[in-house]
Amino acid sequence: MKTLGEKFRILRQKMGVNQKAMADQLEISIPAYSKLETSITDPNFSRINQIAKVHGLTLREFLDVGEEGASEQEQLIQQLKEKIATLENSVIRLQSKLIDLYDREDQKK
Repeated sequence: MKTLGEKFRILRQKMGVNQKAMADQLEISIPAYSKLETSITDPNFSRINQIAKVHGLTLREFLDVGEEGASEQEQLIQQLKEKIATLENSVIRLQSKLIDLYDREDQKK
């Protein structure tokens, strides 16, 4: 999950503006905005809402910024887990067959 500061940076970069331009739009100093982006300063709710509005987003949309790939990653992880489980089952079956072969050889002796 991205921090609020990371979300601020992502949106600013998508907008194609520098920190000064964003600070000007929010009517705050450049250092104040920089501290928000680097998570040195925790924004209050009204500041978060203000930044979301500057980008034309609802608060819900803002909270989803940068998280688009998270569900895809979770799906990929789930697929890989399923594949691992399938492969583990194959290994267990092969081990069982190998044990059976050894047992048969022992019985012949």
